[in-house]
Amino acid sequence: MPVLWEWNMAKKSSREHIVAVATALFARRGLSVSLREINDAAGLSAAAVHYHFKNKNALLDAVLRSRLRSRESQQQRLNAAMASSAPDVPALVGVLTAPLSEILLEDPEGGRDYVRVVARLYAEQGDMADYALIAEFREPVAELMAAFAKVLPALPPSVLRLRYGFALETMVNTLACVNFPSHLSDPGPGEELETLVAELRRFIAAGFTAAYP
Repeated sequence: MPVLWEWNMAKKSSREHIVAVATALFARRGLSVSLREINDAAGLSAAAVHYHFKNKNALLDAVLRSRLRSRESQQQRLNAAMASSAPDVPALVGVLTAPLSEILLEDPEGGRDYVRVVARLYAEQGDMADYALIAEFREPVAELMAAFAKVLPALPPSVLRLRYGFALETMVNTLACVNFPSHLSDPGPGEELETLVAELRRFIAAGFTAAYP
């Protein structure tokens, strides 16, 4: 397997290099990529990945943490949204979409690979019940769900859960898709990608506020 990048040891540690290579491979080929394939693509010795990461879950954990927003920053966003005199759905949708959309806006190419890894984990997590980082997302999700429930008191909990799930699917898959929509197939860091994120937020907010029943 060819080495994915030219690599300057002085600029990047072997651990950082492995994380970067693993991010690209997980994004483009799925979570079934083996540690050996990652080693080969990184152009390192056979033991390099095992030296830094005891298993693939540990490497995947490092990939996700490489760009993961802090729990504190997300909590601050939620607190600010709920501190408003009239908290609303668009503000909460902003909290929901901010972490991934900001990563993508800051680094359209590398950020896209990262979001694609998140999308694959989201789709394949049923096969990874023992994956520790999944549990770390549960409490923030519960807090955001509770905030939506306060803003949308007429929605039954079961319907709110469905709409939240639809919102997650829409957000993750839209931001992960390189060719969505077709006329933005090569988005740059400028207006096109910002427009995509803004319209995505409006679309998700409309789904949450749709009439029921």
